[in-house]
Amino acid sequence: MLAVLVLGLLPRLAWAWGAEGHRIVGWVAEDLLDAPTRAAVQALAGQESLADMATWMDEERPRLRHALPGSTAWHYENIPVCGGPAPEACPHGDCASKALERYRAVLADRHADPAQRLLALRIVVHLVGDVHQPLHAADDNDRGGNDVAVGRGGAPRGRARVPGHRHNLHAVWDVDFVHRAVQGERDQEFAADLVAAHAGDLKRLEGGTFQSWINESHTIATEFVYGHLSGFACGRVPPDAIALSEAYREEGARIVRERLAVAGIRLAGVLRAALTRP
Repeated sequence: MLAVLVLGLLPRLAWAWGAEGHRIVGWVAEDLLDAPTRAAVQALAGQESLADMATWMDEERPRLRHALPGSTAWHYENIPVCGGPAPEACPHGDCASKALERYRAVLADRHADPAQRLLALRIVVHLVGDVHQPLHAADDNDRGGNDVAVGRGGAPRGRARVPGHRHNLHAVWDVDFVHRAVQGERDQEFAADLVAAHAGDLKRLEGGTFQSWINESHTIATEFVYGHLSGFACGRVPPDAIALSEAYREEGARIVRERLAVAGIRLAGVLRAALTRP
């Protein structure tokens, strides 16, 4: 029990989007479910919404570390930002793309135990959100930006800091830029706005594979997250906190808004394919 309590007090590293972002992805997908898919989700999860279950893997991370060995590494894919020899992409199958493939198959199996299918649903809902956070698909020997300190100018004006929130590059993309994009709107309303803004492009945005979505995130991380970072040099963690320009913060919030929308649109497509196709 003491170990569990201590784990709960540790800084939460590499938790893509934070709770707000994950809920938004869930609400976007919820808005886009057709009747058969919605019924299939309810048969597994009852009245729990996708937004509610979207944060489950983060909330249960200490317990899942023991119940599902290797699951801590399912939230990301370590693809090097710069050239040079790449580490093994997915040791022991413990990475986002392989976990998504495994659990999508369980979710789609009508003969699987309902409890296992519900577990698979929770994992798929969360990890589809995770892989659309650019720093969950890139690493420069800095734990996906967790080791890159950001000066106090990184957060939007007027927003209180999240308790226990470490102010680093990864956290800025997880939390600060989400706040900046949402601008105080309720999560469900913001998600509805995203759906309306992309209503004419849903089929195109749904396309691709888990790996192609991860590759998209990696490209964004390489070209913008790191590429436009003041003083960035391959393989070198800045010794001092870096300041983010207003232009960087504005573009970061725009990118985050787009990635949350696309993640929710694609999640709805994944669920439709897994739960209703023969």
